[in-house]
Amino acid sequence: MNFVGTNTGRLYIADGHMADGGEGSIHRVQDAPRLLLKIAHRELTPHEIQKIEFLARLGHPLPFCAMPIEPIRDISTGRVVGFVQPYFAQTVPLSRVLDSKGRRSLRLPQDVAFGVTLCRMLAEVLARLHAVHLVLGDVSDGNFLLARNRLGRVTAVYIIDCNSFQLSIRTNAGTEFFPSGVATEAYAAPEIQPTDWSTSPRTIFTDSFGLAVVCWQLLFNASHPFAVMTPRNVDVPSLGLRIENRLFPFSPCQRLPAGWTAPVLNPTLAILPIEIRELFFRTFSTDDPRDRPTAENWAQAFRSWERLLLPSLPLRIVGVWNRTLSNRLTIALALIKPWAGRALGFLAVVMIAFLVPNLESESQGLLDTSTTPTAQGEQLLRTSRPTSSRTRYIDRDLFPESLELSSPRDKE
Repeated sequence: MNFVGTNTGRLYIADGHMADGGEGSIHRVQDAPRLLLKIAHRELTPHEIQKIEFLARLGHPLPFCAMPIEPIRDISTGRVVGFVQPYFAQTVPLSRVLDSKGRRSLRLPQDVAFGVTLCRMLAEVLARLHAVHLVLGDVSDGNFLLARNRLGRVTAVYIIDCNSFQLSIRTNAGTEFFPSGVATEAYAAPEIQPTDWSTSPRTIFTDSFGLAVVCWQLLFNASHPFAVMTPRNVDVPSLGLRIENRLFPFSPCQRLPAGWTAPVLNPTLAILPIEIRELFFRTFSTDDPRDRPTAENWAQAFRSWERLLLPSLPLRIVGVWNRTLSNRLTIALALIKPWAGRALGFLAVVMIAFLVPNLESESQGLLDTSTTPTAQGEQLLRTSRPTSSRTRYIDRDLFPESLELSSPRDKE
């Protein structure tokens, strides 16, 4: 298949089919290893073509996004059928690392610390996107790629399927709105379930809900936060309806229907520090979307959790680190952290209580410059000579003031 760019007139020759998605198929480009072609499954509307053109103008400041470079036309029909986008090599889909089985197959760490690092990287990328006033719209495990270096370590996170971004462009005719158009039920926020995803508006708080679901799955071995356990004879609504009604089974304030119980998590909920736990509860239980934490709030919280897990670094380096030890240490640190600040404060008070009196006595006896030379000599004499039961006298020529029990010489 041959295509031509609408802006540059460059010829693109499809060279090999890579993958199929919900909106189109991905193909390599002959003689261009850093480019990909995304061909739509259906005919694009003029509004969708205009959106691709706007995104192509925004692609340069966002190197972590597979933004459209330019629309392409089919040479045989002359219609715009898709666009050209950058190709991120040596990457794996986020969906492959949600559980321990996928990480094991990729030879990636399976401990909690690795999941926390991925959550922090995802939150930072989404926060950077929101900082330039773009909304991802369709946050899911299928819209992120993880870049790996030659040692297999994850070094970056990329966003793909960028044609589903939500845009609001100011033109001479006014503000033009380009909706996301797609969504994934398991990651869609309650306010857009169940609605017409092709026209429903999204916000940064809609994105933060999907981010929280992905982070929950990374931490709890691909378990969904709204999954429930019920007997076989109990009917359970669809996942979308449970999300819409905010039936988060792990919330202490949520009353579940009869027969519903929260599933067993691996690892347990105890690994979460109190700050992270509160962010999850706010995201999944609040009625007002504006009360949800933003992507930047998540990034800051996961940075703090990463610093808390630094004691595990030496164990990982010497090779004695495993998943069980990671979970136990994570739980211990999560329990200790709320009391760490109070313990340090109490220790500081105790040290001050013991040290300050000693410092005051030393400064008064030796270093107090406000006392007269006569008083200093009196204090030195009192500390240098043992006391005696006999009355002592002092030479009046040397010390005009009388000093009892302290004298350079005794009267014969």
